[in-house]
Amino acid sequence: MIPIFWITLLLIVLYLAYPLWLMMLSKTGANSAKKIIEKSETPKIKGVSVILLSYNGKHFLNEKITFLIKELSVFENHEMIVIDDNSTDGSQEALNKFSGMDHLTIILNHSHHGIPHSMNAGVDLARYGYIIFCDQRQKLSDHILQWIIDPLNNERTGAVSGCISPTDKENRYSWIRKYENFVKLAESKTGSLMGVYGPFYSIKKQSYSKIPENIVLDDLYLSLKVLQSKQIELREDCRIFDENYVALYDYKRIRRYLTGFIQILKEKHLVGDLMMKHKIMLIWHKYLRLLIPLFIFLSYLIAGILACKETGFLILFCLLTALGIVSVLPLKLRFSAGCQNMIRLIILYFIGSIDILFKKVIRVKGFRHLTKP
Repeated sequence: MIPIFWITLLLIVLYLAYPLWLMMLSKTGANSAKKIIEKSETPKIKGVSVILLSYNGKHFLNEKITFLIKELSVFENHEMIVIDDNSTDGSQEALNKFSGMDHLTIILNHSHHGIPHSMNAGVDLARYGYIIFCDQRQKLSDHILQWIIDPLNNERTGAVSGCISPTDKENRYSWIRKYENFVKLAESKTGSLMGVYGPFYSIKKQSYSKIPENIVLDDLYLSLKVLQSKQIELREDCRIFDENYVALYDYKRIRRYLTGFIQILKEKHLVGDLMMKHKIMLIWHKYLRLLIPLFIFLSYLIAGILACKETGFLILFCLLTALGIVSVLPLKLRFSAGCQNMIRLIILYFIGSIDILFKKVIRVKGFRHLTKP
């Protein structure tokens, strides 16, 4: 049973070593990156299409649209396309007051189709070759549209991601988001960001690939498509301010992510057409960390078994149990602690993984039973 602890430790150390490998990659590409920076200035981008995705976010729309209209005014040619995916909270009625405004197109879906459908429709409507995708909920830093578009002047760059601030809307700090930004920035320095931040990013229209409507992780799918021919960067100064990290990542959201990651692996041409470097980065960054919660939880169960024989394991088991109980309490009853939040995520990822695996096993057994002669 003890080897489980060593495997768990190895997985954690290997995952934490990922940024070191990225630093080595960025150093090898430093000379070519320097040449790009030293190139003479290219003309500023003049035509921009902003696609705002709306769904049941009525109380965000007025502030968000007003902000984006102001930000768009710096571009000589611009438009904003708002696509509401059949909201049921009065969003469509709230959008009606913006109808008729210059440079603004509002599309109201009469049935709910999902994010990929709205994105594909928005790109089809876009008149300009540089597109910015934007969600409704998050607040954005000033001058963000200009800064997220500028790097697309580089012919090698296909997309640019904004950066979710580790400080949320209520000024609470998240070490988890801080670490994720650290990893993404290291990836960006290699020109191979493994997934833009979905709430806000820019992309060249020619780099956009139509997203299948069943895809859950549209931002990761599109990023992998872009990386097949172009590079992706992160703009750390393009700040996205979201809700509290712990409040956002509930069981439903985590199970959705796990389902999305399985979908990506099933897209054989998507992963198969990537460079070997990108395949390694995808597995190392996105999938290795999904194994860690499983092995940590197995280690916890084994610690509980060994607690009957050794005092050290008993103390460890009791401490982890207490943290686990506190971590799943309602948000208002919890104190702010990075370790506590991490344990909560580990528990939710473990439950989500077992849930998906169990249902797949049941589905396969049911299929075999139906196909028996």
